Amino acid sequence: MPYSVWLTSHLRYEDVRAGAPDRLTPEELRACLDLLARSRPIVRARRPDGATWVFRADAEPASAPLLWAGVRPNNGPRAGTLQLSVSGTSPSFLANMFELLSLAALVNEELGLRAFEGVHGREVTVESLGALTEAQGKYALEQGRQWLQRREQLHTTLHMPLEFPAGGHDEGPNLLALRLKHPKPPPLTELLAAPPEGQDVELQGTQGVWFDRASGEPVTWFLRNPHAADELLIWPQWGEASFSRTAHTTFAAAERLRVRAGGQVLWNGEPATPERTDWRRRYPELLGVELLQLVTAGWEPAVRQP
Repeated sequence: MPYSVWLTSHLRYEDVRAGAPDRLTPEELRACLDLLARSRPIVRARRPDGATWVFRADAEPASAPLLWAGVRPNNGPRAGTLQLSVSGTSPSFLANMFELLSLAALVNEELGLRAFEGVHGREVTVESLGALTEAQGKYALEQGRQWLQRREQLHTTLHMPLEFPAGGHDEGPNLLALRLKHPKPPPLTELLAAPPEGQDVELQGTQGVWFDRASGEPVTWFLRNPHAADELLIWPQWGEASFSRTAHTTFAAAERLRVRAGGQVLWNGEPATPERTDWRRRYPELLGVELLQLVTAGWEPAVRQP
């Protein structure tokens, strides 16, 4: 689940959890984000569901996504409790969590709103901030362990991380899980024998991996489909690279195998034709969460503004 901080007029976290009527509105949310903008350069993007995505303006694409912000209505259509969340599967999770907690303490100090972190319900203030953000402290180590577990589970469950929470989730179906369909698939030893420059191959039974020779880190995984003998599953290792870069690497690996052995690459259950995968050309810096919303809801990628 996403990591959240709640901003409220309530004095107790129990009232926040119970959804007791609150009085905060999008105007208060905007004031909170304006406060963040005074401390660091950011850009914002409004989504069709009314949520706001906040990006670091001075960061590389992979580390630019910072936090999700919205109002949880519980007192009419516009008023309620403010929710600020970061993705628990993002490679930048800990940095994002620390920045979110610092913002919450600042909001409490300057705007007078109560702030509660959503794990244990602790109030976030200037005084409590140190214990919550101490890198070797109990709280940060606990969140770090959970983050590592979530990242490891992405591989075994064939899910992908989301840079921003979406629909209350911070992972989604792996939209970079490709398949190479071939009437007579060659042996893996032959099929994977020529990885890209700078990579080596490791084989174990019906599974193989191309890994970076310098770092030893996996790059692309391959598995004989246990449910379809004529298919090879291809999916990425989720590291620190941006989603768009990971997509480029994964599609390039699949195309490399297709050119080498023949067959047909499938994406999202159908042939990976130029028309179906045109999002790669149209949106060269696409986020994983943007592709998920494009595929499932038809939402166009975010338009970022200061």
